[in-house]
Amino acid sequence: MILKDIINKSHYGSVGYISTLEDINRLEQYIIYNLPVLKEFINVVTSTTYVDNNPELRIQLENTWKKYFPNSIHIDTGISRGHSFGAADNDNTIIDYCKNNNIDWICKSANDIIIQELALEQKIENADFYYMNGIGYGGMVKYNFEFEKIINEDFYPQTNFYIINSSKIDYLNNKQYLDDTYEITKTPGFNGRIWEYVEGWTCERFLKQCIERNNLSKKHLVSDEDYIILLETIKKYEIHDPSHKNIMLNGICHFHFPNDQTLIINNI
Repeated sequence: MILKDIINKSHYGSVGYISTLEDINRLEQYIIYNLPVLKEFINVVTSTTYVDNNPELRIQLENTWKKYFPNSIHIDTGISRGHSFGAADNDNTIIDYCKNNNIDWICKSANDIIIQELALEQKIENADFYYMNGIGYGGMVKYNFEFEKIINEDFYPQTNFYIINSSKIDYLNNKQYLDDTYEITKTPGFNGRIWEYVEGWTCERFLKQCIERNNLSKKHLVSDEDYIILLETIKKYEIHDPSHKNIMLNGICHFHFPNDQTLIINNI
């Protein structure tokens, strides 16, 4: 089985934050780049948070997607509650839509992910959850840079890109918990980093808990050989960001900095 077999029975769920028309113009470039792969999905579903209630942005965003996918579904999640909370809200919206509309497979992706066609040919095994693991220099320190131990023991799935059978989970992010902890952001001097106020508050941890709580089978979308190359790179350059921005792994890249160089690790 190859990744294309899963994608052909999946919806593509794109999430993000829009503050200006320039954001939408940039998103369109990502859509155009990804078109050969996006056309392999059943349909596109998006969830978006915004900087304010500007209706022009909402109309322009939907029109941009529908230019390429006339039947695509677009959900307005409202004004963003900030980077972390906004991301959690968008992810919940996508998963809830799938569960409410009997959509089993969803490929959840951030707006700034690019996917090359070669990714479709990646050999995979049957699983309920396919993911890219997230680890940075600090995470490797905890394992004393023992690569085999990291491969076998570390599970910290990135939320920027994953494929999941939504019918097999109860929920993604606890909405009451999100609302309760959001109150902290209203305190004077809040620095925007909720994880510094509430231990363990990360979208990646919530995703991990969801997978483990529901006993989903999981498969890493990176071979051990390629993962070792990534780990060596993280160690050498002391990369602390676990989302691996501008590192393309087997045709999938969190292309957050479009004007910067990209490290390519492809072995399909």
